[in-house]
Formats: sequence, structure tokens, C-alpha cells
Amino acid sequence: MEKFSWIKIDTASIMFTCLSSKTWGRTFRVSANLNNGDINPELLKKAVKDLIPRFPSIYSCLKKGFFWNYQQCVTALPEIREEHSKILLPITYRNDGRPDFRVLYYKNRIAIETAHHISDGKGMGEYFNALLERYVELCDNPLSEYKTEKVECTENAFARYYEKGGEKADNTTIKAYRLEGEIEPGFLQLIFLYTPVAQLLEKAREKSMTITEYVAASLILGTLRRAEKPVNLPISIAIPVNLRRFFPTDSVRNFTVQTEIVFDPKGKNDYTFDEICDSIRGQLKEKLRKSELQKLLNRYGSLTTNPVLRVVPNFIKLPVMRKMQHKSHAANTTILTNTGEAVNNEALKGKIERIEGVNGDTSGYGLISTCSALTHNGLFTLCFSVCSHDTSWPMQCVRVLSERGLDIRIESTHGNGVRKDEM
Repeated sequence: MEKFSWIKIDTASIMFTCLSSKTWGRTFRVSANLNNGDINPELLKKAVKDLIPRFPSIYSCLKKGFFWNYQQCVTALPEIREEHSKILLPITYRNDGRPDFRVLYYKNRIAIETAHHISDGKGMGEYFNALLERYVELCDNPLSEYKTEKVECTENAFARYYEKGGEKADNTTIKAYRLEGEIEPGFLQLIFLYTPVAQLLEKAREKSMTITEYVAASLILGTLRRAEKPVNLPISIAIPVNLRRFFPTDSVRNFTVQTEIVFDPKGKNDYTFDEICDSIRGQLKEKLRKSELQKLLNRYGSLTTNPVLRVVPNFIKLPVMRKMQHKSHAANTTILTNTGEAVNNEALKGKIERIEGVNGDTSGYGLISTCSALTHNGLFTLCFSVCSHDTSWPMQCVRVLSERGLDIRIESTHGNGVRKDEM
């Protein structure tokens, strides 16, 4: 198998890491409840170890370079432990030689929490599926050998598809409405909404919308209902886009860009759901054209190919990039990540009760709450990650969807990560 010692940081990770500090880093989480009993820690540890040669870019840690940060490939195991502490603790700069993700278990649940500079939701989904498959295999036969000659693709797909001299997307940003309330540092709670995906898809099709657009409309109406004053700024829902759909690559590293669904209430808060749907319908279709995404790719790529930036030391570049990131996220009211179908592995069919994806603490972006969604076994799961005890905005959004006639079930966590049904 090909040997790796270090990997150039991918283009998106340059921006993810510029806001990282000793107390905050961009993280996300995916978890699965299995149907074969409580997790066996020793078999889980073996499964994690077996996958090291296959995923060199996943088993890596961030290092600071003179010009750019880079990823050091390691053979040490990540932190693997039973989950009893707070959810999504920061994964920040450290020198313990472990990769920048952790593996957690609780009863029949396995979860991974990942620093975003390692990979995006699609890439870590590939790793998580492989981890679950290997664990289930070990449960059936603890002495089985893991045989694979496959090494997952580690290319920086941004660099592959960057067109030097090509047209770049406009870098101007709007100032968006921000959800009211105070971010509580170090605090995060989750609210999970579950609804049959067939019902949701039917409702979306009635409006000639995708599920992502339909859910975004509910977030916009929930924002207007929650607002204490007339909203005079645009409400902007940031939508991460998996570029693999348009630019083929097998890379498990970051390959996403961000677009937006925007609704401008112009000081009026009493819009109907239908009026919002009419306003935003088709926005994603227009923005998700390959030609438009190529412009975004070129804008990202120009960052690493700029001859001046390339020779400027990292400690000088970082403050500039932080300023760029803060300006970019000032254009967002919230983030809605929809990773779609969660299980892509036939060996796992019927083995998993449920899967959930969670956006981590986005207080470093100045966002009090964000959303993440996925589908598994006919169930659509929407998670609100909230950096505050105030849950009035998520509950307004839930109410909007409930009013559409969807069958909805709600669960929530406390700040320590324990669900109410686990207490």
C-alpha cells in the first residue's frame, strides 16, 4: 500500500483552520445506533485500528507550517472512550500524536466527532460506513482478518478542478439577519426532529421544491415568527454543496462549497409559508449549475495559487483569512446541511436502528444555531445545534413543519449530551 507521512492541507481546510484556537474548532458528528446489543469496546478499538492503512488522510492531525498548515499522517489511535461528557468538545491544536477525530460509544451507539479540516460530511460518511461494517464483521467473527488493498483517495479535488484564469464568483457578501439571543460559550444542546421522508418529499413536491428548499422555507418562517422586531435584513440560509455530484472524485477529503437561499422580508414579518415558498423556489436550481459552481471553485482555488499569499508567512496570512471568514459568515443567518441518504453499504442494511448527523458548535462563526439533516431507513432527521438555553427558534421551525401536516417526533439533549430519555 502507498505510504503517507504528511499531506498538503486541502483548499477548504485552509479556511476552516484559520478560525481554530485553543478553545474552539469547527467540528461535526455522526452517530449510529446498532441493533446487535451494547458496544464491545475491544472490538470497536480493533475496528478503528484495522482501518488506519485505508484512510491515511482521516488518521491525521493538523500541524502549523511556515507558509501553510499541513496534515501529519499518524498511526496512533484516536481517542476512543465511553460517552459521558459534553457533546462535541473542541478538537483543537495538540501535540499528542493522535488524529483529529474521536470515537465514542454509549450502550448500542457509536459516534465519531471530527475536526472539519480532516474531511466533509461525505468523506467522513465513507469512513463511518467502513468503521461500522468492520465492527459488525468483528461482532460476527472476532478473529476475522481485515483484508483490503484499497487506499482511499486523498487528492485535493479543489486543485484538480481549479481553472487558472477562469471566471471567479463575485466575492461580495451581504449582511444577513442574525438570530436573536446570546451565544453561551461552551454550551451546546441538540434538538432532533424525526419525520417520514416520504411524507416530507410529498409535501415538497406539492410546492415544486426539493426537500432542502422546503425545510429552508420552514426555517425562514420560523425566523420571522421568532423575531421580536421587524426584520429589515435578508434571511440567508447557507447550504453546503457536495461538489462530487458535479465534479467526479473519489476523494474523502473536503470537497464542498457554500451557496445560499435568501429571503428578504423588507421589514414585514407576517408572510405565509406559501409566500416564502414562492419567493425562494428555484434559487438552488439556479445556483447549482455546473458553470456557477465552477466560478466558486475558481474563487477557492485562487486563494492557494495567489503568488503573493504563497510567499507570505502563515502568521501574517492568518489574521487576513480570519477577517475574510468573519465577513463571509456575517452573510449567514444559519446553516442547513443535508447529507442525504446516510448508509451506502449493503453490508449494513438492517444492522442500524438510526443514524444522526450534527453540526458542531458554530459560535466561532457568530452563529447561535445551525441545522443538519440526513435520511436513513425512510426517516428524515433534522438536528438543531443550539449554543444557548433558549430553544424558541428551533421550536418555531418545528411548529411550522408540524402545521404542514407532517408526523413529527422530537427528542433533545441537555448540555452534557445526555438525552432526556437516557436520564
